[in-house]
Amino acid sequence: MKTYKVGYLIFLMILSACSSKTTSPGMTLLTGLNGYHEEMERLEGQAARWPDRQRVGNTIMTTYLMTMGGSKEFNRLVELDVKRKEYRIALRANSLRPERAVEVKQELVGIDADVDALTTIVKGQVAARSNSQPQAEPQQVIEGVATVGLLTMAIDNFSPNGARDVGVPSINVGGYTVIDQKNFTLVKTPQGQTFQCTTVLVQEEGAGINCAPVLVK
Repeated sequence: MKTYKVGYLIFLMILSACSSKTTSPGMTLLTGLNGYHEEMERLEGQAARWPDRQRVGNTIMTTYLMTMGGSKEFNRLVELDVKRKEYRIALRANSLRPERAVEVKQELVGIDADVDALTTIVKGQVAARSNSQPQAEPQQVIEGVATVGLLTMAIDNFSPNGARDVGVPSINVGGYTVIDQKNFTLVKTPQGQTFQCTTVLVQEEGAGINCAPVLVK
């Protein structure tokens, strides 16, 4: 299993008692969400690894609890996502009786609908939690916008309607445009200025983000 889960479990237990100017709860959660999606995709092709998939799900719920204060909707979202993956693995393996396979396919339709509704609720919770943080400096406003945008796109990856195959994912956050370039993030302000943001990982503390204006030559 990826080392992010072990490392994050260690520092998350002391996260509430520690603070760092370079880390933020939102970016720490984002790193955990990205790791969750990557690890689950890797494990999805291995039917016998269901205990590992359960552990990955439990870890991201712990991450959310320690960074955002917990959410029964987020926990339910993860539980349904893990269940959905197990169903899909069983269907691909043809390990179900025909009548049970039909039932599972019907259940998946309901799960997808529930997941789609839950992502909307969780995105609102994350945005409200992130926007409650003091942002006195313009630089902090840009970093907050980037964080909310990236978190929203990461949560959208749970949804069956999420745009996973978009070449350059982007989203609008209060008039700002957040563009995920994978190695870095661009934030375009309503006034036309562009900022480039990079993720900062701090060992045993979490993750943060640094944004700087892009100079026009």
